[in-house]
Amino acid sequence: MTIDGKKIGNIKELHRFLQENLALDTIYFENLEALWDGLTSHVSMPLTLQWLDFQMSRRALGNYADELMNLFYEIDEELEELFTFILKV
Repeated sequence: MTIDGKKIGNIKELHRFLQENLALDTIYFENLEALWDGLTSHVSMPLTLQWLDFQMSRRALGNYADELMNLFYEIDEELEELFTFILKV
């Protein structure tokens, strides 16, 4: 799955994209804790998540982009080969 930083204009758009593309509509309530739970417990694995144009996302999302990036890296570390996070600036 790929997050295109050029297409994410705000936090709400990002959460909507993640809900739709990860099929988390019924359990994911647009916050980082719920996203953690969804990714670690309810998403089909293995999963590779690539975030393109991260710097554009950072401009649109501010510090929230960094918080989300850190969450993805933590999940990558915890789930090892089941979840891979690739960041492209």
